[in-house]
Amino acid sequence: MKRLCAGLLIVLSVVSSSHAETLTLEQNVNVALQKNPSVLASQKRVNAANARLGQALGAFLPNIQLSGNYGQSYAQPSTVQFTTQTTLGAVTQTLTFGTDATQTTKGWQASLNQPLFVAALFPGYKIAINSLNLAKEDLRKTQLETAFNTTQAYFQVLAAEHLVALAKESKQMAESHLAQVRTMYAAGAAAQTDLLRSDVQVANAEVTLTRATNQLGLVRDSFNNVLGRDLEEEVNLTEEGFGKTIDDIPGYKQLLQLAEANRPDWRQFILTKEISEENLRVAQAARLPTLMLSGKSGNQIVEYPSYSSDVNSWSVTGAASWTLFDGLGIQNRIREAAANLEEQRASEAEVKNGIALEVRNACLNLQSLTEALGSTKKAVEASQENYAVATRRYNSGVGTNSEVLDAQVTLTQARINDLQARFDLEIARAKINKVVGKGVL
Repeated sequence: MKRLCAGLLIVLSVVSSSHAETLTLEQNVNVALQKNPSVLASQKRVNAANARLGQALGAFLPNIQLSGNYGQSYAQPSTVQFTTQTTLGAVTQTLTFGTDATQTTKGWQASLNQPLFVAALFPGYKIAINSLNLAKEDLRKTQLETAFNTTQAYFQVLAAEHLVALAKESKQMAESHLAQVRTMYAAGAAAQTDLLRSDVQVANAEVTLTRATNQLGLVRDSFNNVLGRDLEEEVNLTEEGFGKTIDDIPGYKQLLQLAEANRPDWRQFILTKEISEENLRVAQAARLPTLMLSGKSGNQIVEYPSYSSDVNSWSVTGAASWTLFDGLGIQNRIREAAANLEEQRASEAEVKNGIALEVRNACLNLQSLTEALGSTKKAVEASQENYAVATRRYNSGVGTNSEVLDAQVTLTQARINDLQARFDLEIARAKINKVVGKGVL
């Protein structure tokens, strides 16, 4: 009975492993966005920036504190003697200061400090808002890069799987031809050199298959690494339109407009420039006065065995401060902030042109790869026909062994070129989405 149960468990495990869930590209991207360490770190930076914004907002609000005390103390009374000369002679008197008893002290105090006008708080609050938006754009940038890396790794796995299939098919073609050559050699219709070259062709095909299999294992590990999964986790992908053609490719100007509106690094540059403007206002705010309002209220009780004191107190104070001269510190901080702002403005054209160049290159690359895909498909069809003709000619005794071997190599290379073109097309499609800053293809 135990052996039967164990056998059933083994069968069930094999069945379940053979039907492992396959994930689409979109599902894999979603997994990466949830588990990738870079994305998780960016999300934490957004949380930190949000907390800093809360601190900047809190600087406008009053600071309220409540404190209390309770304790007992004892101090031995002090005695003072002094002598006074009188008509009756010297008279010595003794005075005692203090109470020979333990005193109990207890009390509480509440205080409130409210800034009425602190010029630096207003640009500081705007800096905190822009810093939060900057962190959000950094998160979006990381998500776009992760989505692109996941897409690239996804199609690398698919391409490697196709390459293994091509290597197996090439090996089968070489083995089939070798069997035909052996038959003809045994019948005296083929030379020994034909047999040896065909044997070498099979050996080379086996080496190619081994390399393709090893490469598949490497890209699967890389895929798991991008998704933040264990490297040994099984990879099962759903192939959805690998290398499908793109009917309507947006124009360069349209893509550039989308990039200027959505690209995270461009939005980060604008936010950084705005932060530099606010930093200049913070430096200039040091020239203005500061107004504060504070209030206190409390009660202090001191108790002795024979008597006690109870004191209530309160106070309201308005305070102002104005720095008139601090050794040129304010002036130079303003100059520094102004120079940083001018640096940002000076580099704006360079950043914008760099984005435009990247978008243009991605657009032209996608267009050229789309055109090249049709050529690689035609090359595969022609190579298949050439291989079929060469095989028939050789089997009928008209063609040569070299023609068949060359046709095999040409067909395999044409299929590899077509596979590479389809892979490049998918990566170029993903690159468009990355450089634009949103999914458009």
